[in-house]
Amino acid sequence: MLSSGHAAVSRTGQFVVDTCSGGFNLHDMEDGSYVWHFPTGTPIRRHPKQVAFGEKGHVVVGGSDHGIVYVFDRMTGNKVAELKVAEQGMVQTVAVGV
Repeated sequence: MLSSGHAAVSRTGQFVVDTCSGGFNLHDMEDGSYVWHFPTGTPIRRHPKQVAFGEKGHVVVGGSDHGIVYVFDRMTGNKVAELKVAEQGMVQTVAVGV
């Protein structure tokens, strides 16, 4: 069974979805085409995590099930930062400034 978690829509005409299987996928709004996968490692549990666009749509920010918030460059797919918020456990909710 395929599952997915939280999704967010950007003013750039793209949307990002938590795959519940180790990352987030970026897609184009117009035709749904796949753009990037932002990897967050092998999940411990397949629970949905929130994902959001930040910095006016320039970055993708999302939680994990191992205590880290990930920040990715939307245009290149590169990881910009890992923000460790706990030794372990779920980071299901994130908030960003627009």
